[in-house]
Amino acid sequence: MDDLKPELIAADPYKSRKWDELTAGADIDPAAVPTLTLLVNWYAILDQCMRDISADDGTHVAYVNDQGDVKAMPQIATMKQASAEIRALNKQLFADGGDTALIRRDTKAAPRDNPLERARRARELRLEVRNGGKAQRKTAT
Repeated sequence: MDDLKPELIAADPYKSRKWDELTAGADIDPAAVPTLTLLVNWYAILDQCMRDISADDGTHVAYVNDQGDVKAMPQIATMKQASAEIRALNKQLFADGGDTALIRRDTKAAPRDNPLERARRARELRLEVRNGGKAQRKTAT
């Protein structure tokens, strides 16, 4: 799929890897390229925000401004927006593998394993179901 990869994406190592990850084993409609480019850029924004709030001594979610007020890091809001945009663009591009999908994956191709999907699966595994007073782990489907 390198023939469809825009120069702006190919020039950046992170974006190029993300493009390759998203398009691995897929049949891409050329009309999907602008949307896919936008998706890759939102992933890069999310990655940069995560790097910005992380430091050697942990993750920083607040800072003290010049007046001494404690404020939330602006990257948090940007990460929330990026997450929403990524979900919407994934839905638009992949459309759950249906006929309206702009990117279709081979059935033999491995399913996408992006951070959002891993977090969803991890959350499902943490859910507890009460049954007769005993807590049980719910298995992921």
